[in-house]
Amino acid sequence: MKPKYSPMMMQYLSIKEENQDSIVMFRLGDFYEMFFDDAILVSKELEIALTGKNAGAVERVPMCGVPFHSASGYIQKLVDNGHRVAIVEQLSEPGKKGIVERGVVQIITPGTIFDESLTNNKNNYIAALEEFDFNYTLAFCDISTGEFCVTNIDKNEKLLLNQLQMMAVKEVVCLSKHIFKFDDILSSPFDNDKYNDKYAKIFSNINDLKQIKTASLLLNYLLDTQKRELEHLQIIEEINNDDYLTMDLYTKKALELTTNTKNNEKYGSLYWLLDQTKTAMGSRLLKQWIERPLINQAQIEDRLDIVEIFTNYFIQRESVKEILKDIYDLERLSSRIAFGNINARDLKWISSSLKVLPELKAQLISLDEPLINELANKLVDLSHITELIDQAIVDNPPLTVKEGGIIKDSFNEELDELRYIRNHGKQWLAKFEQKERDKTGIKGLKVGYNRVFGYYIEITKANLSLVKDEFNYTRKQSLSNAERFVTPELKEMESKLLSAQDKMVKLEYVLFTQIRDYIKKDVHTLQDVAKVIARIDVYQSLAMISSENSYVRPVFNQSKTFNVVDGRHGVIEQVMAQGSYVSNDVMIDNNYPVLLITGPNMGGKSTYMRQIALIALMGQIGCFVPCSEANIPIFDQIFTRIGASDDLISGQSTFMVEMLEANNALRYATENSLIIFDEIGRGTATFDGMAIAQAMIEYIATSIKCITLFSTHYHELTFLEEKDLGIKNVHASASIENDDLVFLYRIKSGRSNKSYGVNVAKLAKLPDAVLNRANVLLEALEENNIEHHLSNDTLKQAPATSMSVVEKYLDNIDPMALSPIDALSTLIELKKLNESR
Repeated sequence: MKPKYSPMMMQYLSIKEENQDSIVMFRLGDFYEMFFDDAILVSKELEIALTGKNAGAVERVPMCGVPFHSASGYIQKLVDNGHRVAIVEQLSEPGKKGIVERGVVQIITPGTIFDESLTNNKNNYIAALEEFDFNYTLAFCDISTGEFCVTNIDKNEKLLLNQLQMMAVKEVVCLSKHIFKFDDILSSPFDNDKYNDKYAKIFSNINDLKQIKTASLLLNYLLDTQKRELEHLQIIEEINNDDYLTMDLYTKKALELTTNTKNNEKYGSLYWLLDQTKTAMGSRLLKQWIERPLINQAQIEDRLDIVEIFTNYFIQRESVKEILKDIYDLERLSSRIAFGNINARDLKWISSSLKVLPELKAQLISLDEPLINELANKLVDLSHITELIDQAIVDNPPLTVKEGGIIKDSFNEELDELRYIRNHGKQWLAKFEQKERDKTGIKGLKVGYNRVFGYYIEITKANLSLVKDEFNYTRKQSLSNAERFVTPELKEMESKLLSAQDKMVKLEYVLFTQIRDYIKKDVHTLQDVAKVIARIDVYQSLAMISSENSYVRPVFNQSKTFNVVDGRHGVIEQVMAQGSYVSNDVMIDNNYPVLLITGPNMGGKSTYMRQIALIALMGQIGCFVPCSEANIPIFDQIFTRIGASDDLISGQSTFMVEMLEANNALRYATENSLIIFDEIGRGTATFDGMAIAQAMIEYIATSIKCITLFSTHYHELTFLEEKDLGIKNVHASASIENDDLVFLYRIKSGRSNKSYGVNVAKLAKLPDAVLNRANVLLEALEENNIEHHLSNDTLKQAPATSMSVVEKYLDNIDPMALSPIDALSTLIELKKLNESR
């Protein structure tokens, strides 16, 4: 027989039935409570006490709870762990007859959580995905800023995943007939992709029916989960990937564009280097620019023009920077207004941010530059908002909006009257007490207050005979030594005093919502202003880093020439001690677009290659570049294969990962792309790796013909320069001084004479016995030389010309010093040398 639960628990179970995929946070007074399996799960994940509740059942119901005023941190943790959370609030006032009405007011998911701190400079995107015959269509939205965009992607799952990972999507909404599964991304089924006429304005920029359907799916899901109108959503922007330089996720990681490879933190990345922004909006926009560099030269030049203006006008730039420091995250604040979760302190931040806009506009116009004037004129007058906020909101308002203390005196007459009653209540009571003493002649008469009985007049029993009927005293409570009375006048004042505070709080909240609704009409104007501020902030940031580090404006060419004088790796230069970075020239022309780079490990080959890629990227972002001169092409794509890390989770070896990433470049690169390959082939046997490396270089040089940087330890491949394929040898130089290896960090023309591997091993302080033996083996192998015995089709090892290798090996062996295992190892080596004859 089904146990009978209390009415409240039946209400909970009814709501839970409709939200089985969510943890239900059920508001009871000052707590959000969870019951049954939700309580067991949450108590473990949040590490809070699991208790029980008598709810009419035979056994106690499992229960746990969190205070409602500090619930956001708990909700954030649950959402971070991949859960959906349904927030159930009390919809009717407690104390009335019957059970309090309750309902779901919001479903919080990984893609829809609001960051409460306003210090997070990252976007939080939720995506919707639909699959069509020839492409995927994605819609993205950050409800904390109102940004909304759509894009079409070729039907390639790798490209799809790359787009989702690039935008750090935490949740993907899919039609239930086609659920996509992604690691670390929540898939949410939802089946309403019907166009919503009420939101026609945000669709005004897109005409593609696939994009409209996918954006509608996302919009309807957001409306369904947020349980409110989303008036702050911005007009949907189409992202056309053909307008931007293409990079896959591996390339972005290898080049450390937004995070470093060591611990995925911002420090040490290009984003870290360039981010001198002073606003959250500017920081987010800069990150977007870094992830999507331009390929249209006119657009790039426009950005560079503005950066150059800010670079030249140091004083005005410094003034702009100082003004920007006073501007809060207007994009997120304006979204909070429309979303209905803004507080009075947020309004003060909006006011203080808008107050500095006239000064910002004046500084920009003082530059008297058309491109800057265009930006300045978009900073429209919003003084009516600041005036209202300053008139209405106290200087240091509380965070809560339903407990009063947020509206200034003299803003509302009714509120002033209620405050007068509250503030003068004690004074009135003191006068009333003295008046009653004079009237009765009872000097010990007291006026007091009790939470149960309210205000009263207390008279000791010794003085009761002095109470007369004409005093109109009504007995209220009897004590052992006194009686308490009330009069009509005291009762009336009691009603005013007790209701004044409650009325004040309610009236302040009404006034606050009226102010919020007034500002809400200008939400989209605020968002537009925020976007302009973000752009100004990015421009001054790029100008500041360019000016402080002596970067130069790049010149672009159509001749596939990459010429840089005194080129530097901007990030490493900043991390290293001042003045210690060694700059390098780069000279790549259309006749020799492939550089084959040799030289020792740690000699600077990888830095040199990354430096070239970052100079190209910085230029296409619209930033000056770290060098003395730069004449460079505009790349359409950048491909890299740098580093060797096994993908053990999916069972892929270093070599397999290497081949997959290299394949991506070989298949999709055009003559306007940039390819960076570091040590291709080292993940397999020497001759296999050498053969694959040679085949790749030849294919790139003859079929793709794009600018390529190919570093290798296969010195044998340097003969390819002689084959007139457009391949040029360069090397990272080093020298031996007093038997020690010295890195020069200079990239010079020609091939490296040796790889200095044993010398690097010496730097690593390997045991002398190991180093000595390595030197012996190296000499033996060098005498049994395979260099320059490479043909187009085969790689053959040259035969030894004599027994000198084996003899030399034997001369260096002390049989009495060998352990049994060393003797066996030596015998194996001798056999190999003999077989190679």
